[in-house]
Amino acid sequence: MIRKLRARFIILSTISLLLLLGIIVISSNLLTYKELVFNADRVLDIIADNGGHPMPVLPPEKMEVPEETVSDRHKGFMGRRLLSPETMYEARFFVAELSAEGEIMTVKTDHIAMVDETEAMDYASHAYRKKSDRGFIGDFRYVRILNTSEDENDICVIFLDCGRNLFMFRNSLLINCLISFLGLLVIFVVIVLFSKKIVRPVSESYEKQNQFISVAGHEIRTPVTIIDADAEILAMEIGEENEWLQDICKQTKRMAALTNDLLTLSRMEGNRQQFTMIDFPISDVVGETVQSFQALARSKQRNIAAEITPMLSCHGDENSIRQIVGILLDNAIKYTKEREDGSSDDILLRLEKKNHSICLSVRNSSEPVSDEQLRLFFERFYRTEQSRNSETGGYGLGLSIAKSIARAHKGRITASVPIVDTVQITVTLPIKYTHDR
Repeated sequence: MIRKLRARFIILSTISLLLLLGIIVISSNLLTYKELVFNADRVLDIIADNGGHPMPVLPPEKMEVPEETVSDRHKGFMGRRLLSPETMYEARFFVAELSAEGEIMTVKTDHIAMVDETEAMDYASHAYRKKSDRGFIGDFRYVRILNTSEDENDICVIFLDCGRNLFMFRNSLLINCLISFLGLLVIFVVIVLFSKKIVRPVSESYEKQNQFISVAGHEIRTPVTIIDADAEILAMEIGEENEWLQDICKQTKRMAALTNDLLTLSRMEGNRQQFTMIDFPISDVVGETVQSFQALARSKQRNIAAEITPMLSCHGDENSIRQIVGILLDNAIKYTKEREDGSSDDILLRLEKKNHSICLSVRNSSEPVSDEQLRLFFERFYRTEQSRNSETGGYGLGLSIAKSIARAHKGRITASVPIVDTVQITVTLPIKYTHDR
């Protein structure tokens, strides 16, 4: 349990850190990308305002940049002014003019060296087919403008080279991801190293609890054994029909069963239980256990219907598997919902092979069970209100023991409601060896 708690703490801490770093990296790079796009669109807008030509060749101090208040598109990203008078002299762009039908009329590549007229025409055709008036084609940001004057062509497409900025953005993204990964790796190692100290108080409390249960259980055994022996002697002297003596014997047996269950659970959860792992015919074991419970079921007007796939073998402790089957059948017999006439639906036990696992399930009718109750089924001493109010006996330790046995066999146990007013307990065990005959 402590190992599982430590693993959960490490996983939760790592996932939380991963999400935090992911949010930081994604948000920062997203803002950087938006800034890049905004700046490129401003340059394209300025070129478009000048009829597809760069700014007049003037000294920087005399160069006029459009006012920030002319249009919303000229507002700096996050309130910042992004363009300097030198920006237009550094811009590399080309312009293509097309007819409304997409026929390329003219191409101007005077302000760029990396693209010739043929490539420019290919870019223009591609931009014409795009649904959006703005976007990226490769490393080029384009804007598509519709001309309305009669003496000009219908469509003008301006392409701005953003290759350098995109290259810097990609490098920045890669570096941020690498630094985040290394930071995550370092912090993960720190979490693993310190997680043992963090869960130590819980581990010590859990060990003390198991130690108390073990010591108290052994101490209780002695007086219970003495009371049981004295009751047997009294029975020989005054007769077994005495009402008070019968009650003493009954409660003594219940106390002895509770003590044994507590000690068994304590040994299993403390990994002190010894298991003899062998290959055995689980189909035969389950069948024999079902037969041994038929008499008890009939005495309570119950019927067990078994669907057992023959010739299945399992690798594990045979006595422990018998104990699991007994716990599930005992619970089903105790807590099956009765009709008004005292009868009830059949208890269905099914043993089958699914993929590389053996599935053992027991289904019985029940009062309505909520999801919250299902999650608590395997907790120590947990019983539903129905089982507490009925004369069923038991202390809510059976399913906890079954869970520990399943875990010791590298399997799992779950509770579900497959049909309304039914409960199904399913044990899944891995197959190490399958015996085919």
